[in-house]
Amino acid sequence: MASNVQVNPDQFGKIKDQKKEARFLEQVQMFFNKAADKTGIPKDYLEMIRACDTIIRFTFPIKRDNGEIEMITCYRAQHKHHHLPVKGGTRYASKIDLQETMALASLMSFKLAIADVPFGGAKGGVQINPPDYSKRELEKITRRYAMELAKKGFIGPGVDCLGPDVGTNEQ
Repeated sequence: MASNVQVNPDQFGKIKDQKKEARFLEQVQMFFNKAADKTGIPKDYLEMIRACDTIIRFTFPIKRDNGEIEMITCYRAQHKHHHLPVKGGTRYASKIDLQETMALASLMSFKLAIADVPFGGAKGGVQINPPDYSKRELEKITRRYAMELAKKGFIGPGVDCLGPDVGTNEQ
């Protein structure tokens, strides 16, 4: 299947798809830049606010109920550590990618700051289509995702509080 992304920078140097629309992370950054231009804050400070502090991508194998081994791709972006812990949901979706995870983490930081909630923003992603997996497989994936983040120092009560998001439920 061919990708619909063309690597032709527009006037802002951002990548657009064939419909000439900016991708999600670029859209978030364009809106940030538009709002930031009205503040008078020096650009180097704005760059510190805009960029994600910590980003991780990892894969792990799971054994499916039918005996097949499948590699699962996961992401976690911690946008800002100005207030710890950071918080944000983990999205289970077949089309989630690092760009979307970073954009959602940024939006979580902005939302928490506007609401004066003392947390930094974060977001995670697990690249699966949940209906394609059994309840047992989803539990294995969730536990392994959390274990991998813990091994890398990405979660804990004073670091990062994971939560539900699209494609997850109360389990």
